[in-house]
Amino acid sequence: MTLDKHLARCAQECRQLDADRWSLALTNGHLLTVSARHDEGFLLLDADTGVRPAEERLSALAGCALTSAVKFAMRRPWPAVRLRAEFPLPEESGAAGERIREHLDGMRSALDELHARIPGEDAAEQPGAVSAIPDNLTELLKDAGWVYHERPGGALLVDLETGSRFLQAEIGGCGAGVQFRVTLYRNNAAGTDAGRSLCLYLLEANAALRYARAFLRREREVLAAGFEVRVEGAPSAAEAGHALAALSVAGLQCAREMEALLDGAVAGIYRSARPALIHNV
Repeated sequence: MTLDKHLARCAQECRQLDADRWSLALTNGHLLTVSARHDEGFLLLDADTGVRPAEERLSALAGCALTSAVKFAMRRPWPAVRLRAEFPLPEESGAAGERIREHLDGMRSALDELHARIPGEDAAEQPGAVSAIPDNLTELLKDAGWVYHERPGGALLVDLETGSRFLQAEIGGCGAGVQFRVTLYRNNAAGTDAGRSLCLYLLEANAALRYARAFLRREREVLAAGFEVRVEGAPSAAEAGHALAALSVAGLQCAREMEALLDGAVAGIYRSARPALIHNV
């Protein structure tokens, strides 16, 4: 089945714009227009939600633990929150169709989550239940060419390709799928201004990075943040390789900046250098 047909099956409307671009209409209580673009084996999904959050609601977005592999993102001058998803298309047609369905369903549920969360209280993600990882994941990592280390309890650590900066991704089960995650920020004294600066940075990073998305969570009194890739269902060796490559890029591009934001004065300068948010919520 062609990519065009896979997209048409998963959307209420599908209009092909050229050989590699489509416009999709999704409905699930709200109408969402999604642009889809095929680029070097990846499918890139992007949608303007029309929601403009107040600044105090940023942590509700940056810390939102979406159950799908979709992410919230913001681009300067921040006209509105965007929904993004980028993922490698499996070569097998049936697997490609399943990944497309998962991500477009995720766009629908994320839009509902956005409308439900924005009026509510700020809430950083809380650690969810960890499920078992696929038995063949270590073989997949070997096939993908990544060095891994096994931890007690079944989690795996993988050395990322980040040059002189040593970073490791932690891999664990998440629902029916697998989560790849690297933590780049831990702060046990993050005030409101520092937290908002961090959230704004994470949402901007979500707009710039492919495949990886930001996470934000509280571990007792510590605010932790970084990036993750979530794969629904068992990943292929190619998907595992792409996930770890995406986290390597996130570490190279964002680790230094996030470390700088640990300094409250630097975080304040970062926030003041940005234009004021124009919001309607």
